[in-house]
Amino acid sequence: MNPVLDGIAPSIIRAINARKRPGDVDLGMGEPTLRLDPRPFEAATAWVREHGCPYTPNAGSAELRARIAAYHAFADRGAAENVCVTVGSEEALYLALKAVVDPARDEVLIVEPCYLAYPKLCVLEGIRHRTVAMDPEDGFRPDAARVLKAMRPETRMIVLNSPNNPTGRVWPEAELRALADGLGDRPGPVWVLSDEVYRELYFTDAPPVSISALWPHSLVAGSLSKSNALTGLRLGWLLGPADAVAAATRVHQLVNTAASTFSQMVGMEVFAEAGNLAAHRPHYAERRALLAGWMGEHGLDCLPPEGAFYCMVRLPERWAADSLGAAEALLERHRVVTTPGIAFGASGEGWLRLSWVAEPDALRTGIARIADFFHG
Repeated sequence: MNPVLDGIAPSIIRAINARKRPGDVDLGMGEPTLRLDPRPFEAATAWVREHGCPYTPNAGSAELRARIAAYHAFADRGAAENVCVTVGSEEALYLALKAVVDPARDEVLIVEPCYLAYPKLCVLEGIRHRTVAMDPEDGFRPDAARVLKAMRPETRMIVLNSPNNPTGRVWPEAELRALADGLGDRPGPVWVLSDEVYRELYFTDAPPVSISALWPHSLVAGSLSKSNALTGLRLGWLLGPADAVAAATRVHQLVNTAASTFSQMVGMEVFAEAGNLAAHRPHYAERRALLAGWMGEHGLDCLPPEGAFYCMVRLPERWAADSLGAAEALLERHRVVTTPGIAFGASGEGWLRLSWVAEPDALRTGIARIADFFHG
């Protein structure tokens, strides 16, 4: 067996979720509970009925790619060559690393707390990587100066996620500009890989700004999984400069040939009407307001989410060094599934991540049980 795989730990999130029993309150998985809009599926079925289900080009349907580029306002707002359609956003992350990072000489710097796949993909590819942690005592506020200070001469990619999983933080435009300005002063290029799967789920006054609007050496991973409750559709994309996307497509065609034609036809319909990707945001805004009220009612120390559908809850002192133990105790004693902060890097220790996509009764019950555990 490949010995590299022995160094990649299984997902803590999945491991804890696998122990869920009937009747447990699930605040662990980032799995939207909203029902999908069936119309894009009906239209895709009609298309397949007429045309069959052939391969698309390796990079995906040119029309879908152009619509994705226009959605991101990238390049000339319709440049298909700037997009590769992928099997979910996780493949997009992999392709970005594979396409532009040289394992023999380059290093990747990952902004933490982070989605657990980033460092594991680096391990899989033999890429040197480090993390730079945002300050927990400052609520994990995005800090460009901290990232720039952590860079080394061999740093050739920075990975960030906004809106962020697990913190719910959104990188402000001012911090992204400061990051872009700092990178411009370095020999390069230094790539920024921006995971924007929660792009449409924001609760700030203005939509999140993408680093791709400010820095030319940016790669963006996106998908319909979270915005449209389509996790099982496995439709994502990698967006960036045409030469980098072409290199990523060469990898993609060897791994997957092309993304599912049916999934791409569904995606075509989603992108056909302005506002479809933002349709679920009002639902989550209402759920977020309920979350804030119940957290305050029980006196829990929670970071107010600016985006995504997660929040970080500070653990009481007795559990501050054992978030995994706290999550396991919550599951066994109080029947609530949560995710330990350590799953997102060392800076997440002392916190629990809650996913607040559950139905209101379940969410309220889960928060009450967590409070009993904390205050007991």
